[in-house]
Amino acid sequence: MRIEFTADRPPTCDAADARQAASHHVLEDVLAWPLIRHVLRAMTRLDSTGTCFFERACENYNNSHLTGRASFKWRLPEALVDYALSRAKLDKGLMTEKLFHHQPTVRALALAGRSIARHGLSAPQRFAAPLMVVWNMTQACNLRCIHCYQNATARPAHDELTLAEKLEAIDQMGAAGVPFLAIAGGEPLVSKDLWPVLERARERRIHVSLATNGTLLTRDNVARLIASGVKYVEVSVDSVVPEEHDKFRGQPGSWRRSVEGIRTSVAAGMRTGFATCFTRRSVETVDEAVALAIALGCRTFSHFNFIPVGRGRDMLDADLTPSQREWLMRKLVGHLQEGRINVISTAPQFGRSCVAYAPPDGIFATGHAGAGKGAKTMVLSRYVGGCGAGRCYCAMQPNGDITPCVYIPTLRVGNLRRQSFMEIWDCSLFGILSDRSDRQDHCATCVDRSYCGGCRARAFAYFDDIRSGDPGCGRNEELWHDLVAREAHIAPANAPGATAIDSVAAK
Repeated sequence: MRIEFTADRPPTCDAADARQAASHHVLEDVLAWPLIRHVLRAMTRLDSTGTCFFERACENYNNSHLTGRASFKWRLPEALVDYALSRAKLDKGLMTEKLFHHQPTVRALALAGRSIARHGLSAPQRFAAPLMVVWNMTQACNLRCIHCYQNATARPAHDELTLAEKLEAIDQMGAAGVPFLAIAGGEPLVSKDLWPVLERARERRIHVSLATNGTLLTRDNVARLIASGVKYVEVSVDSVVPEEHDKFRGQPGSWRRSVEGIRTSVAAGMRTGFATCFTRRSVETVDEAVALAIALGCRTFSHFNFIPVGRGRDMLDADLTPSQREWLMRKLVGHLQEGRINVISTAPQFGRSCVAYAPPDGIFATGHAGAGKGAKTMVLSRYVGGCGAGRCYCAMQPNGDITPCVYIPTLRVGNLRRQSFMEIWDCSLFGILSDRSDRQDHCATCVDRSYCGGCRARAFAYFDDIRSGDPGCGRNEELWHDLVAREAHIAPANAPGATAIDSVAAK
């Protein structure tokens, strides 16, 4: 039996504007002061090791191992922080554990301070270096997924970086103060170079996560990942129905092997995520997918926005319609508020949807991977949320090409064999991507653009224009209707096989 859903559309811009007007925080005014930019510049200036005074101060705060001159040196900074914590009524022990001695958070804050010092406070914030790099480390994969954005193959590409070049790439990221690195593929676990790369990333104090199809997550591999410092593993499962997943992945039995990989990872104590790319025909199973992730012991449910690139270009009729995507976003916001599992999404509309649908004291997304509770987090999401392509994140291809996003693989802005990592990051295109006023269609005027900005990968894939409106949003519904009329492979909402969500929307 099919369930009928109402047709969902985004709240009006007037309603969104009123909600945002009540979310201003005094810290925004403070960070905009010119003097503060000078202070931040001094505190976050990187030395030859890729660290700064702020990071060293956090490391030495409430540090029982300090003795002699080192203890005396950091006594005054600690007293000042203690005074600030007491005024804010915050627990010193908890803040030490969750903030000052949590290296990824400290590095991210240092980068945020360095970014404000360089570019000023802006919503969204342009970053002086990427908060996160997603590295498709190899083209090789043991599966043949029909929607693979990377168009992965059975063997590595002939021009992939050598191990020495890969280690040099990690060194450059570390020197730039990059806090987070997500390694993907292809399938990263088929590469023998993965292990020395992980070791070098740990030496450079980069927080590493791994995106995998899960079929190679054996006990030995999971134990080795933990020993190598990997903090999070994300496994792709594209359907709650094993046969449907296997059809997507091009190999019988892959669902069973992926789920077993999740169980192995969870049992070993690895923080594990469950990732799903919903299509037009599977979007109604979101509740079942989240329930399966929870039952397996996953800590995070990750929704991958469908982008028509790679082999995905051959299945345009699988793309969600705007009303389906809005319905899905609302569902995901609901699961996030329940608190049973963290929920993240690569769809930039998720941040805007949290602002629209979550209660004022609810949980809000802060970019693709973060979330927090309360109005202060909603303010933070205005600066770090939405599409991060070329603004707070970039992708690296197996041959060293740098692109704005893994879903924009053909737009190469540089290559590590010819330029340094930071020379590429400072390119003019990334400046354009950081300025959301330079857009077209409704994305140009949307009051939610600081939270969202529209998916630049979808704009580029469908219109070959990085500034175009995102046809996946209901506020750009005319763009979607134009695509349906133009592209023979995109079925209208009331075509055979359309879900009940859009059967209602088409009426």
